Amino acid sequence: MLRSLFSVSFVPVLSLAPVLGSPEAVIAEMEKIQNEPATKTASIGLCFIPLDGEPSDARGYRLDTALIPASTMKAITTAAANEILGPDFTFQTRLETAGLVDEEGTLTGNLVVRGGGDPTLAESGISSTFAKWKTALQEAGIEKIEGSIVGDASIFGTQRVSDSWPWNDFGNYYGSGPCGLTFHQNQFYASFSTPKVGGPAPLIGTDPKLPGVKFFNEMRVGASGSGDNGYIYGAPYGNVFYLRGTVPDGSSSFTIRGALPDPALFCARAFTKYLNTGGFEVSGEPTTVRLMNDAGESLAARKIIHEQESATLKEIMYSTNMKSVNLRAECIFRMIGHKVKGKGTIDASSDAVRDHWAARGVDMTGYIMDDGSGLSRANLVTPRQMAEILYHAAKGKDFNAFKYTLPVAGQSGTLRSIGGGSAASGRVRAKSGTIGRVRNYSGYVSTRSGKEYAFAIFMTNYSGDLSTIKSQIVRVWSKMVAM
Repeated sequence: MLRSLFSVSFVPVLSLAPVLGSPEAVIAEMEKIQNEPATKTASIGLCFIPLDGEPSDARGYRLDTALIPASTMKAITTAAANEILGPDFTFQTRLETAGLVDEEGTLTGNLVVRGGGDPTLAESGISSTFAKWKTALQEAGIEKIEGSIVGDASIFGTQRVSDSWPWNDFGNYYGSGPCGLTFHQNQFYASFSTPKVGGPAPLIGTDPKLPGVKFFNEMRVGASGSGDNGYIYGAPYGNVFYLRGTVPDGSSSFTIRGALPDPALFCARAFTKYLNTGGFEVSGEPTTVRLMNDAGESLAARKIIHEQESATLKEIMYSTNMKSVNLRAECIFRMIGHKVKGKGTIDASSDAVRDHWAARGVDMTGYIMDDGSGLSRANLVTPRQMAEILYHAAKGKDFNAFKYTLPVAGQSGTLRSIGGGSAASGRVRAKSGTIGRVRNYSGYVSTRSGKEYAFAIFMTNYSGDLSTIKSQIVRVWSKMVAM
């Protein structure tokens, strides 16, 4: 048998492409996204850390670039609260007498509603809360008040919003700053009639009514289906509000939500009216500790006559992260400061959170926390810092209480509309973060191989449409799931 005069040997060519299902494939996807039109001029970053490894095992793309976290800041806040306050923590609200009660049931002095920062107080109904308080007064032998109802919001100080929050957010419900005596979600409803597209939208009124507040209405009627493009401009403790933008045509009226200027005063005023209307006389004008301090007035020694607790922190964190509720995140943030530093101010709370994660081993260089919700564009976090914080949170004893609060891709909360039908569906738990031209996700990925990773994906100042950005995110998630 003749052998060929020529023998050919085939040498395999090594591909330079990253192996599918490898960390390199994930990073390569981010590099590809960086050069796509929607994100070519954007600042983007990625970090992922295996939970069965060490923080030093972190991989990513531009993982040490400080970027705006938006609402992923809520993950940092709630993860810290889960460890500092504990998942079973509850906020306390008290009724306190500042005066003497005689044999006929007359309180000569003031009744103080002392806020404990509960973001859910009277959330489901003002009247039902007041009915409980009236019963508590009667059980304490009080049938009449020769004095005032006083709202005490001092636990969080008087600064309700961060200096870096946008002015156009202050008066709207999502920009309602925390108050030591947060009440009725610190919001009111403003209703407008919509007689003609392009014409004025007359203000019908507000619910509840806000005596002493003057509204300048510049609202117009937008096209049918144009949605809520109405905004309320006004400052905390202010008494002048401007109503601008458009509300859609299509029904006889349309309602938007605004931020109560002074929740503690509103609570005192509303409770006074409730008691007087129900035949329980309160002789004095409603006020607050803040206003009394400003007038040089003080309260007599107090006696607690009623205490009530909120739901547990675990329950409150769930709605905070699932629905991305700014007010709840801010109240939790301030309570961390109160617990650790003895002050519920922004600075004290920020220092407490920073110190907590630094003590766990996270390098917090360049980290800036101007609020607890992520509404501020002054906040700065690197993808590595975010992923490391989530890595350490996963090592905590109450981790499941925190992880449970994070939405699931394609299934729940703010992630319901992203990742459905993809490899990431059901395998990503994360907090989303969205403000103008910022889209972020931070949380945990369960891979098909059975590994889990803490991750952070940040995209700041992108130029493409939101659907394109979301599809890019899902592409990265899918590569991670394949690891």
